[in-house]
Amino acid sequence: MKSVILVGPGNLVVKEISVPDVTPPAHRVRMMACGICGSDVRYLAGENPWSLHTVGKNLASPPNMVLGHEIAGIVEANGVSKRVAILAYRACGRCRACLSGRENICASVEHLGHGAGWGTREYYPGGMAEEFEVWDGFSYEIPDTISFEEATFLDGLAVAIHACDRAGVVQGSRVAVLGLGPIGMLAAQVARDRGAEHVMACDTTALPVELARELGFESAAQSDGHAMFRRAERESKQFDAVIDTVGAQETVEAAFALLAPGGVISLLAVHEGHIELDAMRLSAERYVTTSANSPYRDFQRA
Repeated sequence: MKSVILVGPGNLVVKEISVPDVTPPAHRVRMMACGICGSDVRYLAGENPWSLHTVGKNLASPPNMVLGHEIAGIVEANGVSKRVAILAYRACGRCRACLSGRENICASVEHLGHGAGWGTREYYPGGMAEEFEVWDGFSYEIPDTISFEEATFLDGLAVAIHACDRAGVVQGSRVAVLGLGPIGMLAAQVARDRGAEHVMACDTTALPVELARELGFESAAQSDGHAMFRRAERESKQFDAVIDTVGAQETVEAAFALLAPGGVISLLAVHEGHIELDAMRLSAERYVTTSANSPYRDFQRA
């Protein structure tokens, strides 16, 4: 079968490999659509975003990793075909994180498209393959009214739901979203769906800002990090929640400038390196947290 394989940093190939064996109760899925996540681009560049977000350090990725974790396809069993979206990771179920319902920060997961938890293999499974194996109970049937391409957004939607939970977004919240890639765009929509009083959306490039306006975010603005910071100072400390999908020095500074007393910054992008911060930005019970992946329940909610 054809697969998209990350041989190593900067070395991505399309290659024929063997169809994986399946041991029941796991089942084989025929891939119909697979999204390209920002983390896939980071893997190509030599980063390991899963380990950065989950275990706090940049672990080396294994060679020959099939990319892709935003997946929809068809399961065929007992003569019946089902259209499904895939929850792409399985946590250990035994650690403190899992036992407290926080499977998303389990350090011992098996993860499609991320190379994590599979031991030593010739090829590490992912969704950018014609077929792949998935664990029993981790495929969710989707109706005919949802296309396979649309279903690939369920993974990102779950991430956005979790980010809004971490930021405490509820009805009446004032929310700022910095960075309008797919996750930022989804987070803005989740906030609006929850009844946020106001959602401000910003990005450095024109296209996502235009898309945000088409989705009804009329105040969406294009600005670089410094301009975003200046705008933040003008709109001083008005936002209960700031969702930062970029994680750069400039966006973190802007996030704190926007944050109301008692407000929360939810960081979705974690990078190696240092960010400088005036400690007084944390006054009046402002705080910053990170948001990693999403627990099982948020994929089900999506």
